[in-house]
Amino acid sequence: MSPRSLLQPYGYSSSTCGYCSPSGERSASSSSSKYGMLAPQMSVQLYQDLIDRGWRRSGTYVYHPDMARTCCPQYTIRLDALAFRPNKRQRQVVNRFNRFLETGLRPGEAESDGVVPAIPGAQDIGAAKAGAEKAKAKGKDKRKGKPFDFLDELFAYRQSRGACRFEMELVPAKALPETFELYKKYQVAVHKDKEKEVTARGFKRFLCDSPLLGRKIEYSGGSTDLPEHYGSYHLLYKVDGHSIGISVIDVLPAGVSSVYFIWDPAWAWAGLGKLSALYEVALVRRMREAGATGVGWLYMGYWIADCVKMRYKAEYEPSYLLDPGTNVFHPLSTPLETYLRAHPAGYRPFIDILALDRTEVAAMKPASTAKAGDMDVDVDEDEEGEKVDEWPDPSPPGMADPAAVDAGAALVYTGMNRSPIIPFEHYSVMLTSEGKRMGRELVAAVGIALVATMADLKGGRAMDKGMLYFA
Repeated sequence: MSPRSLLQPYGYSSSTCGYCSPSGERSASSSSSKYGMLAPQMSVQLYQDLIDRGWRRSGTYVYHPDMARTCCPQYTIRLDALAFRPNKRQRQVVNRFNRFLETGLRPGEAESDGVVPAIPGAQDIGAAKAGAEKAKAKGKDKRKGKPFDFLDELFAYRQSRGACRFEMELVPAKALPETFELYKKYQVAVHKDKEKEVTARGFKRFLCDSPLLGRKIEYSGGSTDLPEHYGSYHLLYKVDGHSIGISVIDVLPAGVSSVYFIWDPAWAWAGLGKLSALYEVALVRRMREAGATGVGWLYMGYWIADCVKMRYKAEYEPSYLLDPGTNVFHPLSTPLETYLRAHPAGYRPFIDILALDRTEVAAMKPASTAKAGDMDVDVDEDEEGEKVDEWPDPSPPGMADPAAVDAGAALVYTGMNRSPIIPFEHYSVMLTSEGKRMGRELVAAVGIALVATMADLKGGRAMDKGMLYFA
């Protein structure tokens, strides 16, 4: 298959929601509304343009919530990684983890207890104790009185000087026995999934399969340990050779998109979710410092106003929230957050919210429907189990009216030798009325500006725009 960005219409649909219920359960009704499409392959630039318009992928399924109708509106949130400064809580997370790497002691454990934690792979307890003592003295002398340096502290014990050896390994997003076993352990313990329902096939489809076509990253400086190509990766965190966490990420032209995070439940004390976000920030910064000039953002997935466990995303500042109706990012200010927490469902343009009287907004109380479940990462969305619905009227925020959009010029990739690429207006004569409708709806959902036309093909711009694809 040639390197084209192919978009296969799935349609407007509804499903049960993973945010409206306790862990391991979903909502009783099909209250989560979205438009979805399948992407067998896609350029990283097109996906960058899509996430800047509120889209997100789960494997090769790419979807956009209907922000006016879905039960739990999901706002795209991104962090300015270059301007980020860790707050007190975030520094504490780093310091706690570093103390463990330095001494081998978890919070609450003391040397006088005679405790040397059971670190997988540690063979010589005496050597571990000796290493802990040596590292402790050395670390205190070296860092005493120094101000907190974000990158220095994050990588202070990488490849280790302490009691434990900490490593990070960036690898292509592939399903391996080791990563699947950690995923299974995490899903069962943290999200209460039934063990028999956590399959290697599901793991591969959700967190390994990717439509992104790799493209070489141009660095002007050194790029040791940095990704060589844009695309999908697993960032493994290891202590003494054993994986304790996995950041599933997409490396894109404007930054890093955090897809999912998996952690070993035995390490719940370490705050690995918060720590992983800091390492992802560091990856963005290091890429920028190495000369990847367009890189600067950490996309932290979706932010849900009344999901308690997702509020931590707003603690990473400065963060910006996407207005799904205008596709403009706005600072996640206190007035905007207060209003959205008080009105967690439905859509109102951000510019209207920000024009409200500040005193009136400050007096608003969070909705009583706040969800206190422990779903602190984006849920597994895919096309399976979706109920296909009719396109709503009016159209979802940010999407056009299919009846008004001119889809005729949109290109269709046929794969046929004689005519591999033809305009939709010519291809549509071979489609049923349903196929024609689905083609128009896809163009309306994605936006004509991101759909390839014959002019784009002649001008060499078609690679980074979507072509309709009917398998």
